[in-house]
Amino acid sequence: MHWIRSVQGLSMSETPASLSFAGHVIKDKEPMRIPDTLVESRFMDNPLVKGPTHVRSCLGITLHLAPGVAAGTLCVMDTRPRAFSRQDAAALQDLAHLAEAEFRLDALSGVQKRLLVKLDLLERRARVDPQTGCWNVRGFRELVAMAVADAARDNSTLALCYVRVRNFDALASEHDRGQVDTMRHLIAQVLRQRLPDNGALAALGGGDFCALIPAPTPLAIEDRLGEFTYPRVKLNGPGMRFDLDLHLGFGLALLHEMPSGTSATEVWATALAKLEI
Repeated sequence: MHWIRSVQGLSMSETPASLSFAGHVIKDKEPMRIPDTLVESRFMDNPLVKGPTHVRSCLGITLHLAPGVAAGTLCVMDTRPRAFSRQDAAALQDLAHLAEAEFRLDALSGVQKRLLVKLDLLERRARVDPQTGCWNVRGFRELVAMAVADAARDNSTLALCYVRVRNFDALASEHDRGQVDTMRHLIAQVLRQRLPDNGALAALGGGDFCALIPAPTPLAIEDRLGEFTYPRVKLNGPGMRFDLDLHLGFGLALLHEMPSGTSATEVWATALAKLEI
């Protein structure tokens, strides 16, 4: 059975798996574009096409919990034939990345949830990196500012850790665009797994990332940084043709080692200045 968890324009809440468009979407590695179901052999006899729903066209994208782990699909359908463009597929892919980021919301805590609650859908979209589901620079700067203010109020501390995959450009030159995008997604996944529950990760472009790690005391910061700053990552992608050994460089700023009243901008600048090139 295929359950439809969120829907607009249809009254269905479930369909038999044998009739579902979603199974075909998940099998396709690229966005599935069906301009006319009546001339598409997979769908021309489908009751969703011939019946009262009259599905005549469909654009669908797989939603992932992690690379290679499908959680469902995001589809748009029409009751008339429609030639979906690459721009249509790209727009739906952006929305799919936002949906995937929502899957991770339950795992977030503290300052990240507070920031997300303040934002509507468009504002969230403007603060999330669509390829990795991480914060982008804009969103992360807001998050760091909130975390620094929290630390000053609570007499706690935090670490800001700039991460650079030093051999990223060399590795990227050996793979196509789709593989590079998957590689960035996998790197982000590994770094997120190293973070504590209240940590946050930003994707800054290419092989650059930045982590925010709050903690109640300097000693707790040391414990939390140990695993995160291990300098090598072995990367294996599902169905991918590469097995990569990534070399990481770090730039670390510790709030408790900086003067009282230090701003979020100064913390950010310190982490970047200390980056191991």
